[in-house]
Amino acid sequence: MNTPIHRVDPNLWQHAARLRRRYSPSKRLLLVQAPQFLFENINLDVIRNQGYYAFPPTGLQWLAESLQGRGFEIEIYDLNHHLLEQINQDHLFDPADWLSLLDHRLEQFEPSLVGITCLSVSTDLFGTYHPLTAMLRHISDKQRYITLAGGCTASNEASSYLHHKLVHYIVEGEGERCIQSLMDALFNEQDGHTPTQGIHFLDGEDLQSSTGRAQSVVPQGNLVATYSQIPVESYHRVGSLNPYSRMRGRDVVYGVVHLNRGCRANCKFCGVRAFMGEGIRTHPDRDLRAEVRYLVEERGVRHLEVLDDDFLFDLKAVTSLLEELASLKNKGYNLSWAANNGLIAASITPELLELMRASGCIGFKIGIESGNGDKLKEMRKPGSPTVFQRVADQLKRYPEFFVGGSYIIGLFGKESFGEILDTFLLAQKLQLDWAAFSLFQYTSSANNLAENMKADVRAATDFMPAKDSASRTIQEDPSIPLGPEVFLLPKEKIPSREQLRNIWMTFNMYSNYIGHPSLRRGRDCSTLSAWLESILHTYPSNPYIHLFSGLCHLILGQKKQAAARFERSRALVAAHEPMWSYRFARFGLDQLLEPTPPRNPDDVYDRLEAISQRYTLHFTAS
Repeated sequence: MNTPIHRVDPNLWQHAARLRRRYSPSKRLLLVQAPQFLFENINLDVIRNQGYYAFPPTGLQWLAESLQGRGFEIEIYDLNHHLLEQINQDHLFDPADWLSLLDHRLEQFEPSLVGITCLSVSTDLFGTYHPLTAMLRHISDKQRYITLAGGCTASNEASSYLHHKLVHYIVEGEGERCIQSLMDALFNEQDGHTPTQGIHFLDGEDLQSSTGRAQSVVPQGNLVATYSQIPVESYHRVGSLNPYSRMRGRDVVYGVVHLNRGCRANCKFCGVRAFMGEGIRTHPDRDLRAEVRYLVEERGVRHLEVLDDDFLFDLKAVTSLLEELASLKNKGYNLSWAANNGLIAASITPELLELMRASGCIGFKIGIESGNGDKLKEMRKPGSPTVFQRVADQLKRYPEFFVGGSYIIGLFGKESFGEILDTFLLAQKLQLDWAAFSLFQYTSSANNLAENMKADVRAATDFMPAKDSASRTIQEDPSIPLGPEVFLLPKEKIPSREQLRNIWMTFNMYSNYIGHPSLRRGRDCSTLSAWLESILHTYPSNPYIHLFSGLCHLILGQKKQAAARFERSRALVAAHEPMWSYRFARFGLDQLLEPTPPRNPDDVYDRLEAISQRYTLHFTAS
């Protein structure tokens, strides 16, 4: 005889019974996606340039799909989308009143249960502006709803949220199995689903967790039915997915596609396995292809972003999906796709690259992380400089792809400058289209504890230091080396966080601007030009992006656009004295504007070569 479910997990069921008696809940569930940005750094100009993230809430869609047929009335409310839309449409709207949008939805829908997910990362979880904390506090104060929270932030901070009594339940990791078990308990449905681990709650002052199986979710079906609640056609009007979607065109309707959950790798710095569980689960081929056809043929999507952490794991599955995209292109749909999350280099083959071209790929990132062999081994990275070079050489046949390498500096809070320099030198050797350097920052509390990493490496609120403030600039300390003198740091030195920021700025400046391979004689800079224009939507007040966009325009024969960019760059430098004039002088960029900007492509090449030599003199010697 099977043990009754409520006896398998008595603590959860008793807790749920107490809430059931207190709230008498109906089966009306509101699922909310929180804003995907930090309010203390909000920049209204960037929002109105569609420069903020606006991803469809696919995680909530899967939760809603998993509860189909159980009598629930479910509404998915993407507060991030609606808030960005409100700011774009109503210039009198005060973003500080953002919770009024949530109140309006609560009053209209009248749920008994509210579930919230959040993607953003912040060091100050209980500060005034953290979106998930603010929403949970706001809803908790009403004392009208049974609340649950999930996603990366909630999973990482389950104990804190529960002990502060801001939420009734935290659903850890993938939520479909957990929410089924939780609904069984809340509505006393004894013939329900197998109890599962991953539901956390507070019993008195004691943190409790559900018991049962620890089992990863195996995806079934697709999200077509749930898209009836998602205004896919309007996401591109309020935000973007990343520079690739903006590069494709701000007027292009975009969507997302997710082939595989999980990742085959077990990189020491990464929180994917801690959140998603071990192993990879592939979405059923027929169901996913049907979802893609629906988005393209019925909802007008013309650009797709791959959400996978390991898109190329299953060759048969990825081939089938890319063939579907190629078939849609052959039917006349002007379709493109990108993979900003990154691809594993070892799985990239000439055959796949051909299929990627045929299916409309415009670019992707490659997770390289480090150029130091010992660091690659320490982080358990599935790759080597030899593999990365092989792929970089293959990519020379595909100039239409804009491919970036993802690199991390300051690994584990104990990386020497010599080891960091290995990463920079590998980036120069590979000569990909972009070098996306970021500062090390752990992404999962559970992973950080399991790997025994230093806690203080999480000092930044964003992987990219330039996003740490509303102005999207970095505060200056003249005593810290910047520009070519960075390469004079002792190789054995472990840089401080402040030094790492200047190293990041210097690496970024040389790799992506001064020393960019597309800005050399005989090279085509058209894709770089498109990329720079796309990131200007996110960094409209950055004078050096305007400057280098202008250089690209001049090389491409677009003199009016070049002149406008040069003028804007000069105006921004003058408006933010002395910071930008100081920084331009340290980097050598003043030679590109003074006494006058370049007049022709040869002038551009000559000036860049002269500036570049100030850098190569140091790092080639080292």
